[in-house]
Amino acid sequence: MPTVDSKVEDALMSQKVLVQQSVLWQVLPVSLIFIVACGVFFAQLGLPPLFNPDEGLYAEPGREMLETGEYLTTLLNYDVRFTKPPLVIWAMAFCYKIFGVNEFAARFFGASCGAILAACTYLMLERYRGVTCGVVGTLALITAPLYVATGRMAITDMPLALFVAGSLFAFYRAFREQDAFWRWIGYVLLGLAVMTKGPIGLVLPVLVLGVYHGLRGNWREALKFYKPLAGVLIVALISVPWFVAEIIVTKGAYFQAFIVRENLERFTSVVDSHKGPWWYHLAAMLGGFFPWAVFVPQSLINAFRVGGTTVKRMPNIGALLGRFQTMDCRQDFVFFAALWSMITLTFFSLSVSKLLTYTLPAFPALAVVVGSEVGDAVTRGRFKRLFVPLILLGIICSFTALAAPLIVSKLRDAPMDLYAIVNGYALLETVVVVLSLGLMLSRRYTWAVAVFVFLTLCSSAYYGAQAVTSLSNRWEGPIPSFARFASISGYPIFVFGMRKPGVPFYTCRKVRYPADFDGLCSELSKLKNAYVLTRDTQTAFFATLPGCRIVSRQGQFMLVECKRCRH
Repeated sequence: MPTVDSKVEDALMSQKVLVQQSVLWQVLPVSLIFIVACGVFFAQLGLPPLFNPDEGLYAEPGREMLETGEYLTTLLNYDVRFTKPPLVIWAMAFCYKIFGVNEFAARFFGASCGAILAACTYLMLERYRGVTCGVVGTLALITAPLYVATGRMAITDMPLALFVAGSLFAFYRAFREQDAFWRWIGYVLLGLAVMTKGPIGLVLPVLVLGVYHGLRGNWREALKFYKPLAGVLIVALISVPWFVAEIIVTKGAYFQAFIVRENLERFTSVVDSHKGPWWYHLAAMLGGFFPWAVFVPQSLINAFRVGGTTVKRMPNIGALLGRFQTMDCRQDFVFFAALWSMITLTFFSLSVSKLLTYTLPAFPALAVVVGSEVGDAVTRGRFKRLFVPLILLGIICSFTALAAPLIVSKLRDAPMDLYAIVNGYALLETVVVVLSLGLMLSRRYTWAVAVFVFLTLCSSAYYGAQAVTSLSNRWEGPIPSFARFASISGYPIFVFGMRKPGVPFYTCRKVRYPADFDGLCSELSKLKNAYVLTRDTQTAFFATLPGCRIVSRQGQFMLVECKRCRH
C-alpha cells in the first residue's frame, strides 16, 4: 500500500512534469519562429556586395570609425558626414571587430534586428490573440519582401523599426497589464530609436499612443501611468549627451545639417530628390507586404468592427467613441495595431520627401491585423472570410505573370533575367492559391491555410534569393574586385559617372568623385597614374583621352587605367 507521503510526492512530481511541459510548449513555438526568421535573414547574408548608395552610406562609415578611432563624429570617404545619429554605425564597427570587415559583418546588426522583431511580434500575438494568430502573423511578416530586403541590408531602417515597434509593444503591454517594468523598457527603446534616426524615433510612437488613448477615452489614466517626465529623462540620458557633444565639436554645424535639413526640411520639402505622389507610401506598404496585402483591407475593417458594427455604420462620433471604450482585450490589441499602421502611413504620406522604407515600423502592426484575421478564420472556422482575398490574389498573380515583361521594363536599370524571376514567382504563387482554394472547397480548411503559409514562405525565399543575385550582378557586379585591384597599385582612384559611396569600403582608402568631365580631366592632368571606375557608357570618352586604356570590362562597368607624364 502506498503511504500518504508517497502519494503527495507523486502528485508533486506530476505537477512538476505538467509545469515543464507547459514551459516547453511556450518556448518551443517562439524558438522555431526565431530559427526560421534567422534562416530568412542570415542565409547567404554576406554573398552580395554592398548595394550602393544606401549600404555604402553606413557600412563605410563603420569601417572608417574602426580604422580612425573617431567614435563621436561619423566619416564617409574620410570626410565628416552629418546625417543620422551613430548607433547603427557603432553597432557595425563592433561587428567588424568580431567578424572582420566584410559584408556579413556590415549587415549582421540589421539582420539580427529583423529576426528579433519577428520573435517579438509572435510573442505579442501569441499573448493576446493565440498561437495560431502568432504563427500566421509572424510568417506573414518574414515573407513580406520589403521587410526581408530591408533587414538584409546595412542601413538604419530595420533597427529603427525594431526600436519603434518594440517600444509600442512594450507600452501596450505595460498599460494593459499595469506592469511598470515594460514601461521603462519602452522608454529605453525610445532612446535607442532616437539614437538610430533622430526625433522620428520619439515622435511616431508618441503620436500612436496619443491617438490610441484618446479614442479609448483613458488618456488621463494613461498620462498618470506612463510618468512622461521620468520617461523624458530616460530618453534624454540615452540620446542627449551625444547630440550635445556633436553640436559642440562641430560648432553648431551638426544642428543645421541634421536637425534642420534631415528632419524639418525632409518633412516639408524635397531633399536628395526623394519625392513621390501622395499614394507613394500606400503603394510601398501594400507592395512591400505582398502577398499578404490582399488580407489588409478586410483585416483593418474588422479591426474597427465594434460589437458587430463597422465604423462607417456608426450613427455619430459620440456613439463611436463609446463603442471604442468597451472593446475587450483581444479586440483592443488588433485595434491598437490597426491605428498604429494607419497613423504611420498617414504621417509619412504627409511628408514631402519620401523613401520606400519609411513605413517599415508599421509592418509588425500589419502582421498583427493580418495574423489575427487569418488566425481567427482558422480557430473559429470562419474560412469563408478567406475566399475573396485568395481569389483576388490569384487574379493579381495571374496578371503579374502575363504582364511581367511590361512590369520589369518599367524598373530603372533592371537586369534582363528579372523577368523570368518575376514570372516564375507569380506563376508559383498562382498555383499555391489554386491549391489552397481547392483544399477549402473540399472542406480541408486547416490544411488549406497551412499549405498557403508554408508554400508562400518557400516561394518567397527561393525567388527572393534569385532576385537579390540578379540585382546584385546588374547594379554592383565587379565593383568590389575592380576597387580591390586598383587599390593594390597605390594609384589614386576615381569613381566617375555613378554614385558608389561604398567603393572606399573595398579600397580602404580615400576615393575621388569628380562631378563632371572637366573636373575629371583637370584632376587627371595633375597625376602621373590613376585608376577610374566608371560605366561602359563612358567608353567613347576614355577612348579619346590620351594615356587611358580599358583594363577590364564586366557587365555595365569598366576599370580604366590612366598614365601620363607630368606637365
